Amino acid sequence: MRTVREVGEFGLIERMRRRVRTAPSVVVGIGDDAAVLRGPGAGQRLLFASDMVVEGVHFLRRRVPARWIGWKALACNVSDIAAMGGVPHWAVVSLGLPRATPVRFVDELYAGLARCARRYGVALVGGDTVRAPQVVVDVAILGTAERRRLTLRRGARVGDQLFVTGRLGGSYRSGRHARFLPRLAEAQALLRRVRVHAMMDLSDGLASDLWQMSRASRVTLRVEAARIPVARAGRTVYHALMDGEDFELLFAVGAREAARMPRRIGRCPVTRVGAAVRRGAGVELLRRDGRIAPLLPRGFRHF
Repeated sequence: MRTVREVGEFGLIERMRRRVRTAPSVVVGIGDDAAVLRGPGAGQRLLFASDMVVEGVHFLRRRVPARWIGWKALACNVSDIAAMGGVPHWAVVSLGLPRATPVRFVDELYAGLARCARRYGVALVGGDTVRAPQVVVDVAILGTAERRRLTLRRGARVGDQLFVTGRLGGSYRSGRHARFLPRLAEAQALLRRVRVHAMMDLSDGLASDLWQMSRASRVTLRVEAARIPVARAGRTVYHALMDGEDFELLFAVGAREAARMPRRIGRCPVTRVGAAVRRGAGVELLRRDGRIAPLLPRGFRHF
């Protein structure tokens, strides 16, 4: 009998996708940063996403204060909505807690959730609470996007230039995996300036997420080692490619549009890291010595 470890996270998601029926109201179902649903108006789409953070997987209580656990739980959902070109509006929060959890811990966790909600204009409107062997925070979020600005993973085209926001790697070492700022304002600024063909947030590591965009778009993506922006805590290109939980944006724009890309949006750097080079799924790394090598999806793995 096969196990989820053998299938892997993305294999498991694909199995789920094949077994779920969609409805006429669903524009995009399982497989992107958020589901896309038909909105009340012809020019609007609803965005529906969920993410959970689990003690021992996404955080350690002895290292991450409760308020930052709460912040992260909502912020990673805001990041998903941002990557779709949308704006978040409402969220529900479900908690799994051991019986011995101090009430003060829950108060501080909710203070972090509330702080993130205020900053990004999200109303917390409900949820559930259950007993669990470790702390689990599960957030479901609802947002909206203008139809003409909706950005999916599957739109990259041959000749497109690839960009990332921020700097990558070392998120756990620096604590940025919990204290990151979702690139909501940056995504909206990009969409006002250029036509973005594909976009997603970087949660599993650049190498792994490049593969997700490549498979969805059915094009080969090539990134240049010399161009990848490495965070100080990341130290090396390897960590920038593999560490994960950066929650930056990876996006593709046409070659002409690329000339109009700013180097910064506010305080956030924007860096061209590669291009879509041909049809067919694949990811390549142009090394510093000029050689081109396959880039395997070895970022964070749940199973």
